[in-house]
Amino acid sequence: MAHSTDLNALVKKLAAAIPDLNLDGEQQEEYSTMLLWLQNTVETGEPSERIVEKCLRYFKRFDSLAA
Repeated sequence: MAHSTDLNALVKKLAAAIPDLNLDGEQQEEYSTMLLWLQNTVETGEPSERIVEKCLRYFKRFDSLAA
């Protein structure tokens, strides 16, 4: 699993990309929810591998962001 510092940087990168993704309301809500899950687990200092993996699988849809 990625280091929490790397995950924190990824959260910031994913959040900054929201305006450029042109998501509709439902897509933006789903994206924001997954981003919040990832952010919350990173902030614990001991990220849940299960949650991180689920979020990373979701963000793979936006390949250029999750790389």
